[in-house]
Amino acid sequence: MDGSFLVQGRFRLWTPLRKGVRFVNILVDMPGEASDLSAARIEQFARQLLEAAGEWEAELSISLVDDATIRRLNRDYRGIDAPTDVLSFSLREGEPVGQAYPLGDLVISVDTVRRQAAAYGHSVADEVEELIFHGFLHLLGYDHDHDDPSLWRRAEQELIETLKQRDLSFIPKGLINTSHDSKREKKGG
Repeated sequence: MDGSFLVQGRFRLWTPLRKGVRFVNILVDMPGEASDLSAARIEQFARQLLEAAGEWEAELSISLVDDATIRRLNRDYRGIDAPTDVLSFSLREGEPVGQAYPLGDLVISVDTVRRQAAAYGHSVADEVEELIFHGFLHLLGYDHDHDDPSLWRRAEQELIETLKQRDLSFIPKGLINTSHDSKREKKGG
């Protein structure tokens, strides 16, 4: 059963998928300022990502917020008083919080996404998906700041190769796998 509804000016898309005993629940929370983005496209990409990684039993939420909100979260949870592009909150770490198939929450700054998309010369929607991909790897337990970078690069490349086999409008390049300038070509560059 698919469904969408408007809640206090925010579009929410709830889409469970059942395959035998498998269950995927994706929630996309978008402010009105993100009306140029498609919740359905975000949900579709997230679903393809979960399936490509073999995450058939997962609950994932994706919240698009402004820079002020992500700055507050970044300060409160990471001790960094500055906006960032994406934050990942794994629900598989620590004590269970009641979900049947927890994976986690991704919080993405639409303000930062717009700046980065303009700087790299691609669409805002593609930048959102690149950040979903990056945040998803964090939810799976990869940490490019503290772990062996080759582990992240290997996981990133394997997932990219799996996604290439699917009929997607966007395939992430990865934020760690390639150098900053070659993977995110700038306008005119």
